[in-house]
Amino acid sequence: MKKRLTSLMMNLPAVDDVSVTAVPEWVHLMPAGTFSGADGRGPYVAGDLQQIVAQFRNAGRKLPIDINHSTDKLGTQGFESPALGWIVDMEAREDGIWGKVEWNARGNAAVSGREYGYLSPALFVTEGKPHRVLEIGRASLTNDPNLKLNSLHTANLTGEPDMEEELRKALGLPEDADAAAILAAVTEKTLHSATLAKVVETAGVNIDASGDQIVTSLQSRQSGDDAEKVELRKTVTDLQSKVTTLTNGAARDKAEAVVNRAVEDGKVVPALREHFISRHMKNAQEVEDEIKLLPSLHSATLRNYKPQESGDPALSPEDQQICELMGIDPAEFAKTKKSHKELF
Repeated sequence: MKKRLTSLMMNLPAVDDVSVTAVPEWVHLMPAGTFSGADGRGPYVAGDLQQIVAQFRNAGRKLPIDINHSTDKLGTQGFESPALGWIVDMEAREDGIWGKVEWNARGNAAVSGREYGYLSPALFVTEGKPHRVLEIGRASLTNDPNLKLNSLHTANLTGEPDMEEELRKALGLPEDADAAAILAAVTEKTLHSATLAKVVETAGVNIDASGDQIVTSLQSRQSGDDAEKVELRKTVTDLQSKVTTLTNGAARDKAEAVVNRAVEDGKVVPALREHFISRHMKNAQEVEDEIKLLPSLHSATLRNYKPQESGDPALSPEDQQICELMGIDPAEFAKTKKSHKELF
């Protein structure tokens, strides 16, 4: 997760008597709840204060208090950024998080001498709005005139531009638009671009054509020559006919292959071949499932079957099952069977 460094300026507790050298042991590091800067940046969400305090204590190290964020501005470039004190503990209170400070001699002198009047903690926050506070990194004494009371100053630690902020500007979204709103706007723009590309292609104009040029081209095509429209309809009809022919041809080829195999296997009598092919072209799955259930005329039961010596041949159990499955009159089936004695 990328995180950003945010500085929040707080008042230091006042010392009533300027001659007193005492400095505050506890300082207010961060407010509770949701807050924004005087310059409009934010909003920032403090969230679970106890969790932030626990994170600090679990880390097991003191946090420096420098001057004017020298740790971030100078320390990263190899210059000195001495601490004037150290945050050694934190407490979650009703108005936010407070830090217990151990001031060194220089810090005591700077604060008791009223050289600095504000405290600016460095808060690590999430990039997406609203920015959620992850941890307190350090704090600074400051009188920076660019800061306003309780204002926020944000610097991207990675040195990369804030992509979400750039997208908000490009898409015309408000500063408090979250990631979901940005994604929705980008999606809408993408769909719009895709639709426009199709319209431009249909109109037969360049992609950079103006709206008036696109409309004029479409109107011209709509009011085109009647002969052209007739020819277009004829072409469409011919294409539909060819597609139908190809589709039916493919369906018949498949149906013939399935039914011919069924005839070879003795599951369909030749007299019903066209009937099964026609049905297969309309509903292939139904016919194939039905053929699987039909008994084979080449089965051992049928080979051992002996018709009655006089009259029409009797129907075997398999014959009766065929008649039931196919809805054929048993008498008609018996006649067909008799006319194809070579099959039995």
